[in-house]
This record gives sequence, C-alpha cells and structure tokens, in this order.
Amino acid sequence: MTAIHEAEATSDALDAYYGEFIGEKQKEALGVPLRLIEAWSRNDAADVAKVFTEEGVMLLPGDVYKRGREEIQAFMAAAYSGPFKGTGVTGRPVDFRFVTDDVAVFRTHGGILAPGETEIAPELAVLSSWVVVKRDGQWQLAAYQNSPRGDGATLRW
Repeated sequence: MTAIHEAEATSDALDAYYGEFIGEKQKEALGVPLRLIEAWSRNDAADVAKVFTEEGVMLLPGDVYKRGREEIQAFMAAAYSGPFKGTGVTGRPVDFRFVTDDVAVFRTHGGILAPGETEIAPELAVLSSWVVVKRDGQWQLAAYQNSPRGDGATLRW
C-alpha cells in the first residue's frame, strides 16, 4: 500500500469513527479514545495510564475501581501479563456533549478484541462512558466506566 493509499484509508477509518461528531472540537475530545486504543494495541500500561488525568478514575465490571495513573498502570500491566495479553480494544462514539468548553461527556460502543481478531466477541462487548477534560491544551480522560452490553454477557477481568 502506498503512503497516499494509507493516508486515504486512515482518513476513511477516522471518518467512520467520528460518525456524526465531526466538529473540530468534538474530534479533539474524541481523540482521547483513539489514544487509548493505540496504547492498548501495544499493551502499553504506562501509555494507557498517561491518557488519564493524574487523578483519573477507571471503573470496570467486577468491582474494579482504580484511581490515579499509578493504580491504573499497575492494573493494566497485570492485565496485559494475564487475561488481556495480546488483546486490543475498539469502539465508536454514539453520544457526545460538551458540559463546558473544557469538559465533555460521551458514550461509546465497543469492546475488547481477542488476539488476532478484528471483530468483538459478544462476551467482550461493552458500553462505555467517558468524561474528558482539557488541561494545558490537551484532552485527557478524567473518568472511564464500562459495562457489558446488556445481552447477558459477563466480562471477567
């Protein structure tokens, strides 16, 4: 694939990702999940934690509550050494709103991609809620929560 074709494919993928949320400011805030997806693709716990604010919160099924980059990084490092080794994540926004100019809340539908897979298995599908804030010119994740999609599937961390 040539560089031009790669750029076109990337542009098409981003257009599909943003869907109806095409305002430049919306795209900036929605860059947070893209950074998380990219860090996860490398199973890089430190870079996943850097997507969060210093005091960010992560809530997951199974009573998982992690607060702060250090706890999030430790949790993700253990996950990448165990059940999430070689996994990826994907998703796309389905609802978006600005609370203020520097705070946005949105939902995504997505899930975990098993190693080598391009489609989400039903038991790994999630609905996610995001609170992102703009600090020092960069959007960061202040709070993230997900739950199974509601089809009876149960995620196990």
